[in-house]
Amino acid sequence: MGNPWRSARFRRHLAGQGEGDWPVAVMPTSAGRAIDARSQTVRLSRDTAIKQAARHPDLEPDDYALVQCILDEGELFRSAGGDVIGFGVIDGQLWRTVVKRTADRSETYLVSLHKAQPHNLDAARRRLKRIDRED
Repeated sequence: MGNPWRSARFRRHLAGQGEGDWPVAVMPTSAGRAIDARSQTVRLSRDTAIKQAARHPDLEPDDYALVQCILDEGELFRSAGGDVIGFGVIDGQLWRTVVKRTADRSETYLVSLHKAQPHNLDAARRRLKRIDRED
């Protein structure tokens, strides 16, 4: 598979110049089950790529590989709105990712990836339902 995060095509997608969606991760079975998603492929849409670039200009293309790390090894929660919210510490930095499913449950999409603060994780632990790992 190589390193798609460093490809010119992915960088164009992040700049809103690509078409369609870009697969960025595979949803763990337990997390997909928690939000009743049919697809395990987590996609980054063009619109979200544009939003991410505007709201989080510090993100680098390689940072999107962290989505899989967080889903595989981080703490996962189900929000009241039905999203998967994950937190993971990578190289001493706390990160947060949010994944949603479409209304018909056929697709899953990355909503957000960004650096987080410890109080964000503390709040999630108090307010959200933890997703137990089965896989």
